[in-house]
Amino acid sequence: TAPGLPLVGNLLDIRRDRLGLHMRCAMSADITRLKLAWRRAWCIGAHPLAHQVLVDDADAFVKAPGLAEFGRPLLGRGLLTADGDAHRRQRKLMAPAFAPRRMAGYADVMAARAAVAAGALRPGTTIDLAEQMMGLTLDIVGRTLFDVDLAGEARAVADALTVAMEYVITSITSPLPYSWPLPRNRKVKAAIARLDEIVLRIIADRRTRAVDRGDVLSILLEAKDDDGRGLSDRELRDEIMTLMLAGHETTANLLAWVWYALATEPAAQARLDAELAEVLGGRPPTYDDLPRLPVTLAILEEALRLYPPAHTIARQADRDVEIGGVPIAKGAIVTVSVVAMQRRAAYWDDPLAFRLERFLGGDRKARRVGYLPFGAGPRGCIGNHFALVEAQLILAAWAQRFRFRLAQPAPVALEPLMTLRPKGGVWVEPIAR
Repeated sequence: TAPGLPLVGNLLDIRRDRLGLHMRCAMSADITRLKLAWRRAWCIGAHPLAHQVLVDDADAFVKAPGLAEFGRPLLGRGLLTADGDAHRRQRKLMAPAFAPRRMAGYADVMAARAAVAAGALRPGTTIDLAEQMMGLTLDIVGRTLFDVDLAGEARAVADALTVAMEYVITSITSPLPYSWPLPRNRKVKAAIARLDEIVLRIIADRRTRAVDRGDVLSILLEAKDDDGRGLSDRELRDEIMTLMLAGHETTANLLAWVWYALATEPAAQARLDAELAEVLGGRPPTYDDLPRLPVTLAILEEALRLYPPAHTIARQADRDVEIGGVPIAKGAIVTVSVVAMQRRAAYWDDPLAFRLERFLGGDRKARRVGYLPFGAGPRGCIGNHFALVEAQLILAAWAQRFRFRLAQPAPVALEPLMTLRPKGGVWVEPIAR
């Protein structure tokens, strides 16, 4: 049991430093009991118990109220917030959009946009790579999901998504009704209205010109249930909003952490330089090159271990269940601290060191113990391959042309919004090759 205060238990700890509390608990014990005022909660840091929650006994759990309730104004009833039959239906309808045969087409767009963005960088300036990656991945999301150019609206979309995510995090520890006319509620409603305006405009435009453009929206517009029913405009809006958030925020943060790691790990940078020179020889990367870039992938996988964008996975018990011999009552919150598990000495030698060898050679399956950056089970990330292809192509395209010198003190602090951000960004000076 985590030490806490009378009556409120660990509620203030959660409000002050949610990530810190989860990491302390999950790195020191397989399962820890928390008390959040009247509600019981559990924090898991052991892989077998996480696997039981996410895979073996997945049917005993639903999404925790944090995202399911407070994320609903932004995400509606899309894939991230849906449960049960609704989730299974949506995942089935969306699966063709992420099929391998579609990936090569997406990859062409990813590589082209990465090259354009790299061409706009200027040596001698100081830039925030976290912001740069947000802009680039949003550009790619716009083109691969909807075949539209979001460049003119990138700042508005990014700012609105940030406002919405901050609302979700604040609401978890201060759950005042969304309907109340509070300043924070008015702010998030305005942000979501801006996003709705953009997304519903795209849907309306595409409804009038039904043609497969090779993007995700084309597939969703054509998707039909077994009974022939397609997605309504509202359902499309919820899925697009979910993909827009999950499809750019997570990859952007992963890449920001990658650039930070490379700026502070010269040995990893040197190995990346050598691989790109040997395999690409100065030409732009393509989808077919990716199997021959194992160091590039290992850099991403090691960054995913230390800085997983999906840093925490929360579930609520839908019935009484036993996890690792511990009885969990219906209604209890169970949190899997992915970032803590992936830094536990029980699973990783010298866990805080950045080491590519962990993901090079040997048995890939054996390396997955204590490693869940994309979750697992029926709710595992549907876009994990999409994200890794995108991140590899961006990393290869930019690292060919630039090296980045850190222009701020290290280390950079972890900022746990809905995804794990580098607090304050990653400020660097681009150095042309």
